[in-house]
Amino acid sequence: MQAIVNGVIYTPTRLIPQGVLLYDAGKILAVGTRAQVPVPEQAKIIDAQGQIVCPGLVDIHGHAGDGADYVDGATEAVRTTARRHLRAGTTSMLATTSSAELEHIWQAFDCIREVMENQRQDEARLMGIHMEGPFLSLEQRGAHPPELLRMPNAAERDKLFSYVPLLHSVTLAPEREGGLQLISALVKRGVIAAGGHSDATYEQVCEAMNLGMSHTVHCWSGMSTVRRINAKRYAGMVEASLMEEGLTTEIIADGYHLPSSLMRMAYRLKGPDKLALVSDAMRASGLGPGTYTVAERTVYVDPDQMVAFTEDRKAFAGSVATMLQCVQQMVQVVGISLTDALRMATETPAHIMHLDDQIGALAPGYPADVLILDRAGLACKMVMLAGKIVYRY
Repeated sequence: MQAIVNGVIYTPTRLIPQGVLLYDAGKILAVGTRAQVPVPEQAKIIDAQGQIVCPGLVDIHGHAGDGADYVDGATEAVRTTARRHLRAGTTSMLATTSSAELEHIWQAFDCIREVMENQRQDEARLMGIHMEGPFLSLEQRGAHPPELLRMPNAAERDKLFSYVPLLHSVTLAPEREGGLQLISALVKRGVIAAGGHSDATYEQVCEAMNLGMSHTVHCWSGMSTVRRINAKRYAGMVEASLMEEGLTTEIIADGYHLPSSLMRMAYRLKGPDKLALVSDAMRASGLGPGTYTVAERTVYVDPDQMVAFTEDRKAFAGSVATMLQCVQQMVQVVGISLTDALRMATETPAHIMHLDDQIGALAPGYPADVLILDRAGLACKMVMLAGKIVYRY
């Protein structure tokens, strides 16, 4: 039996000064004050020394890191990406693929499944696959090459469904021909249908929502907004994402994709229970400036702006951030509370993906996925996965 003591515990919704977290065999036994959770004499002690103790972070939209990408179609690329993000405090994630030829995507799925069946202690826990592309809008494609974007035929749909339940969520443009039928088929099979890289009107988003679409992907980024058609204005997916109670959404909080004003707007309109932080990390995460690829397309990370750009510099191509950097951005720049920032990076993404009974909180029965953060700058001091310390800084 082991205990973390003398820390400020964020569960994440409950703040416990001078808290105690008791765990054994990789699972949390109890969390509370010293009076609520007596520490057994035989317990091994980790002294948090007054620092922040919080759940490991949950990334539901991260593609790559340390030069590797989940869509590379190699098990070592999957492991490299998972190692990079665990090192930075993300203990659980959905392996997110990007647009490619479908045969390449199936190969990537197979590699992700192979790793999930034999995960190692130095890798973030993979909870399933998030498929982003190629069922996307040409008008809101971002860094996804137009020649790759299309809807699946009948045989390809059957192949896609064969990956359930490994396939956890699919991002698509609901306004594309066959989009609504695909949403219905996915939801029927227990897969989360998310709108993204979409040029849909507000009404089209609501139609998709009525068929089971429950989430939208990286709000404002690759997403329709208010436009004028002839004399009349029409709202888009941005407005639906922010206003519809039946939709959750997410933001890339790296400090480049969105200004602080929009991040604050999303927070105020959706609240921390319906807004998730995501990294949308690409290959350069963990590395630095240089030339990389995203969705089979050459992209650049400049020394003065640590974010990926397409070759023409007209669109971003993913971030180089980690989930912890997103939390830091929300607290230190946007100005929201640490409690809410941590919630949007742990409990809320887990809840959005129907995984909150397994990960995203410090509570009895949950895996002992724990971070210790420095109170001054929120730097990571320790990463624990399933009760084992994998990194100390």
